[in-house]
Amino acid sequence: MKLSAVTLTGNYFSRDNQCFLPIGAHWVPAKTGLQYPLRWNEEDLEADFRKMKDLGFNTMRFDLFWAWFEPHPGVFNPEAFQQFDFFIQMAHEYKIYLHPTFFIGGEVGEAFWDVPWRQGRHPHADAEMLRLQTDHAAEFARRYNGETAILAWDLTDEPPFWVVTAETTDAMAINWTRLIAGAIRRYDPEHILCVGTSMEDVAHGPFRPDNLAGEVDFFSVHPYSIYTLGLFPDAMLSERGTYAGAFQTLLSGGAGKPVMIHEFGASSAQYSPERIAHFDRVTLYSGLAAGACGFLPWCYTDAAPELFKQFPYRRAPHETQFGLTTWDRQDRPRGKVLRDFSKVLEQMDFNGIGPARSDAAIIIPHEWAKPLGDLSRSGLTAAHTIPYTPVQDTFSTEEENLWLTRALLNTLILGRRAGLKVDMPREYSAWQDRPMLLLPSPLTSTERNLVHIHTIFWDEVREYVHKGGLVYASLCADTAIPEMADLFGVSLSDHTSASDITLTFVKPFGEIATGKEFHFHANINNPRHWPATLEINGGTVLAVDQYGGPALVSHTYGKGKTLLCAYPIETYLAEIPDIYEHPEDSHLILRGFAQVAGLKPAFETDAPGIEIASLVGSRRGYAVLANHQPESRTVTITSRFEIDQISLITPDGKHPLVLKDHNCILEIPAYGGAVLDWRL
Repeated sequence: MKLSAVTLTGNYFSRDNQCFLPIGAHWVPAKTGLQYPLRWNEEDLEADFRKMKDLGFNTMRFDLFWAWFEPHPGVFNPEAFQQFDFFIQMAHEYKIYLHPTFFIGGEVGEAFWDVPWRQGRHPHADAEMLRLQTDHAAEFARRYNGETAILAWDLTDEPPFWVVTAETTDAMAINWTRLIAGAIRRYDPEHILCVGTSMEDVAHGPFRPDNLAGEVDFFSVHPYSIYTLGLFPDAMLSERGTYAGAFQTLLSGGAGKPVMIHEFGASSAQYSPERIAHFDRVTLYSGLAAGACGFLPWCYTDAAPELFKQFPYRRAPHETQFGLTTWDRQDRPRGKVLRDFSKVLEQMDFNGIGPARSDAAIIIPHEWAKPLGDLSRSGLTAAHTIPYTPVQDTFSTEEENLWLTRALLNTLILGRRAGLKVDMPREYSAWQDRPMLLLPSPLTSTERNLVHIHTIFWDEVREYVHKGGLVYASLCADTAIPEMADLFGVSLSDHTSASDITLTFVKPFGEIATGKEFHFHANINNPRHWPATLEINGGTVLAVDQYGGPALVSHTYGKGKTLLCAYPIETYLAEIPDIYEHPEDSHLILRGFAQVAGLKPAFETDAPGIEIASLVGSRRGYAVLANHQPESRTVTITSRFEIDQISLITPDGKHPLVLKDHNCILEIPAYGGAVLDWRL
């Protein structure tokens, strides 16, 4: 019996009117590696399908090598398509959907698998190369229109193409995606499309989600925290590191499409297999809680020892052992984790279910999201005849982007530790339905356009608070907020340097008692670490700094409330390695704000290192927990819902839990996860 056609329904994929999550991995064969088309072995491939089925796969992602399918411009290789047809045959037989990725391209280590006739031309910009790629994609669309074994077409893996990364612009990325997607949709309008981007969101690359949103059906992220140590200055297995998947899911998802976690993991040549398995488990459950629509880690198997002798493995030893299995198809610990997670997903009914509304929104600046050079939100009109040329468009953005993404990540973690469900809508989207707004520095800054909100956004904030919204903001020496006194109960006086910082509460605030101290360390030589100095204009001072000046100020404006921090505490936390592996309770500030304002999350635990979020439907849903810490914990789970029934879903079935006053108690293993099925 053939696989059924797949559609994308809301946040999740659907087949036979039943929503599901793709689960599997990226397939690269152990013995032949990336030379598999030239060393074709159908018996070995079928053995891989059997093992993938045993691991709980319902989807496999794999590479289609451009040079193999099109050895000369416009000349297609019939043998290559015969091989692809065998993949389709195996997919139907083993009930594993295919997620092929075009134009490989970059894959494994620093390898770029070129076409022999490129002749130095830029694949994202050269007119002839664009025509050839468009025709290449169209050839697949014509041949496989209506083929139900294909889950979705991936336009390519980890663009920009690695040989032209530095030269690829926003415009090139948008035009390339538009052309390739258009060619496929012309002949194959039913299949789902994505671009298999890696860290383009956190790196502010040209293939970031906002640039692709108009052309694709879902986004892809590759949360390799171990390769982004500027953002994750921690051990691989750490609280901050295990938020990488959720962070990218939320950052990309704010651009308006579902997000699949395509690649994640680490190599057993670098890390212990058990620690990798722990990392994977937390990533899976935390990603599910964040609303990810599928999981395809890198990669299916280790490389066989004979592959170590040749490039790319010869010069990339870490790439040899990324597998869910050993090269001879024995389970690695992370393979067992995936199998167990697949069994949990099989018992979940995603029909009518979606991520719950967030409690708090971290706003993503329009200047970060928009294509370079776009002035559609400039306020300029046809009457402006004197040209405006934005000088900062020519500046390097790497340092500023890191400043922003560090603040976003650590604000997310503080929010989750405070029990708040957090998302990341764009500045000009409909964010006003969230009860709370989080604006950490540098969103409140002024000098570098990329990292802050527009001046007129503060008018939206003022109206939002007046109607009952809650706003938290933190400041730095570069802060500028026009006419802020009525909104925050303070005005800006100046700024000052800082190094060792102590914030002392002079009033109780939620769970924070008078006299409670919070300690931070700033780089006195970095003005982005310096605080703003405040003058009180009706606000209530909650905490003072080491000089006795106001550090945290609350205020009521209309029906809403604000909380202002003079110090960029999220930036401080971001730059300290392994900060969350030690006692750290800055989240109590946001938790106190929510408690004082009467904001109660749908679900929360009494352990800040164990996050919980809800997927909701009509009178039912799932609460997903992820333990980001190395200790097993027994937690009390509370909800604002009047829950009637609740069960724990494990790989071997559902187990009812005892409810007391609509709450329950559950033990979560170290780096563990859980899904609770609840009914009203």
